[in-house]
Amino acid sequence: MNREIYLTSLGDISPIHLSSYLEQMGWVKDGSIGSKAVVWHRAEKENYAFEVIQPVDIYIRGFTQKIHEAITSISEFEERNPSLVLDDILNFYTDLVKIRVVHNDVEDGSIPLADGVLLIEKSKDLLIASTLSTFKKKKFFSGSRSDDEKNFISKLRLGQTEVGSFIVSLISPITVKSNTEEEIDSTSLTRSVTTNLAKSLSSISSAIEQYSEDQDIFHFEEVVSEGVSANLCDALVGLSGLSKSRSFEVSIKLAGVELDKKNIITHHSFKPSQLPAIESASEYYKGNYVINGYTAFGLVTKMKRIPGDEFGEVTISSKVNDSDKNVTVQLELDDYWDAVHAHESESYVKCSGNLIVTPKTATLAEATRFGVSDNLDLFKPKPNK
Repeated sequence: MNREIYLTSLGDISPIHLSSYLEQMGWVKDGSIGSKAVVWHRAEKENYAFEVIQPVDIYIRGFTQKIHEAITSISEFEERNPSLVLDDILNFYTDLVKIRVVHNDVEDGSIPLADGVLLIEKSKDLLIASTLSTFKKKKFFSGSRSDDEKNFISKLRLGQTEVGSFIVSLISPITVKSNTEEEIDSTSLTRSVTTNLAKSLSSISSAIEQYSEDQDIFHFEEVVSEGVSANLCDALVGLSGLSKSRSFEVSIKLAGVELDKKNIITHHSFKPSQLPAIESASEYYKGNYVINGYTAFGLVTKMKRIPGDEFGEVTISSKVNDSDKNVTVQLELDDYWDAVHAHESESYVKCSGNLIVTPKTATLAEATRFGVSDNLDLFKPKPNK
């Protein structure tokens, strides 16, 4: 924080913010100076000599100077730069999320206009995604939002951008109590959203690492309960810029007014090399994905063949990720007629291949090992994920 910003920000400190900070940090009231100020000392005997004079009215003469003197006194005790103390007091009632993009084209503190607009838009989307999954865990959020969700989102604020590659700050005021899936009791809704964001970022990072090892798309299924969604993934991809070439970091600074009950991870980093996996996760949550080496197993429910063709198409009612799907598969004639007979006798069939899934269809490509059996227990393959 440069000197000009520091001096301007002094006037933004309210007496209640300053007194709340002092009380939280272990200072105790020790008298007053008429109706103008409150005197604070340290509770420890060895530190009693440290004193802060806190003005109680923003309209008293020299208010800004008195705030500066109070912050200077605090910084001497804490052995920290006054600007850092000022920043903590300003944000004492807010959780702060900072998004820093890293690339050689932003090192001077500027960013291409189109990317800057996208960065702010996707920063907002990141917090909105975290808000929505705090209220309810889902793979993909669309459509209308509840009044509680809209009310919280409307209170989000954009802070001043900073030099440091390029940094966008998002401010979440702590004002109301939570009644969500994430936290109940005395936790504020803001802290519930912040905690959910931290958990979801940690979870998607772990899922990306697992997915990169075996290309198993179902690693992303396991983290939906941690607040990961297609909306969150799309926001993360957008933070890397239009060319998807920038690394970025998401840092969380918690409001001093509320304790961190979950001991959350407050710093998360992402690289361009991770974006394809995040995009795959987003497509999976939207119902678009491929399962390599899938075995469709079930009853034949539909058959179709054009006379003269050397193949036919059948539909198998099969389980895909614990959901019933009608899997379409193209078979050579011998296998096709076996499938027709299986349909007539209500026998089970199986067939392996690469399953291509969309929200409305499921197609088994490169089909192999087609078979029919009346013995369900012997014939049933191991369940797919």
